[in-house]
Amino acid sequence: MTHRLLLIALFTFGAAISVRAADVPITNPGFEQLVLPCAPSALCYSFLNVPGWTVSGQVATGKLGGIVFPGGVPDGTNIVGCGNEVGTGSISQTLSATLQPNTTYTLVVSVGRRADFPFGGYNVELLAGPTTLASDSSLSPPAGGFLADRIVYSSGANPSLQGQKLTIRLTGNVVGAQAVFDKVSLDATPTVISSSLVQIASGGGWKTTITLVNVSALPISVTLAFWVDNGQPLSLPYTVFQSGRSTSGTGSSLGRTINPGTRVLIETEAPALGPILVGWGEVTSVGPIDGYAIFRQRSQSGDSEGTASLSSGNSSSIVLPYDNTTGFATGVALINSTTDGIIIRATIRDDDGLQIGLDAIVLPAKGHTSFFVGDRFPVTSGRGGIIELQSTTGGGIAGVGLRFSASGTFTSVPVIVRQ
Repeated sequence: MTHRLLLIALFTFGAAISVRAADVPITNPGFEQLVLPCAPSALCYSFLNVPGWTVSGQVATGKLGGIVFPGGVPDGTNIVGCGNEVGTGSISQTLSATLQPNTTYTLVVSVGRRADFPFGGYNVELLAGPTTLASDSSLSPPAGGFLADRIVYSSGANPSLQGQKLTIRLTGNVVGAQAVFDKVSLDATPTVISSSLVQIASGGGWKTTITLVNVSALPISVTLAFWVDNGQPLSLPYTVFQSGRSTSGTGSSLGRTINPGTRVLIETEAPALGPILVGWGEVTSVGPIDGYAIFRQRSQSGDSEGTASLSSGNSSSIVLPYDNTTGFATGVALINSTTDGIIIRATIRDDDGLQIGLDAIVLPAKGHTSFFVGDRFPVTSGRGGIIELQSTTGGGIAGVGLRFSASGTFTSVPVIVRQ
């Protein structure tokens, strides 16, 4: 039946693209700009002298070695010590870089413990303006050694501190002890946003139109790829409409840059007399993209359409309303977007909220399944209600439903995502 051919085309997905991290410039990141003429020892240091950094309290640049750090230091020969017998100390540097949207910042600092002096509390912070974005003070390095402290902060689509200059602050915050720092780095990586669409069906009377919209203030690069359900590329004919122009081609992927406040339309419709080309697609970007897909079936009695919006597909719990009363049938497609196999617990309820069934759906990594609710769960025959779908191992599930009439027309049924 035609509606069963449609159901096997349903899909959702989650994916990622490779992006390059950019090093954020830091002045004197390894504290080597100060040349100390003395040989490495506990007494080779310069008090209150850290080029490129703002110094507060008890701070010194030192060239320590021997029994202080028998294995050497992470970068060059110099370190900075914050705090001593007299008081605490800190250094900070305000960078030329500013906080940007949709960016993941990774701050890495080597934290050391002297073998000849107590190690007290420390703090590593990343700030935007006067506000701390992220911090850490959890490491306890071995005596005479270092550990790398790693702080990750993602700014999101509309950070309230956007445009504020970034600052790094390192603190030794216990009197009578010292925290040692070396090898400071900060990188900024565009945050990859993975979305999900529903339904790619092209040919044999089927046409899919995908609309992607950039509502942000910056241009955003987007990749759209087509795949069959087993993960192999799916080559489709397509036409792209953008800025009043159209381009056509055939392939399994395409990329576009969408300007602020504009949209791109991608249509795929293989020959009507050919086979139905079905599969799934992925949309990945480094900025927020909105959109939807409209899938249309052409027939002599008239066209029928369904719509599916872009969604993250990373939930651990979704709810599907179903209607299998006289003349109607509900279908559903589910996906596991994670890299591990999962088990989905299906709790079936009728219109009175009573549990009438319980089942388990096993999905492999990146797996997909589609079925008619009445076929998989016969207890729902002639009934309406909801099906609660819960991953037993965390997030990564998504789905979509379709409601078919007795005449074969259909409409999409969005699932309800539980927070």
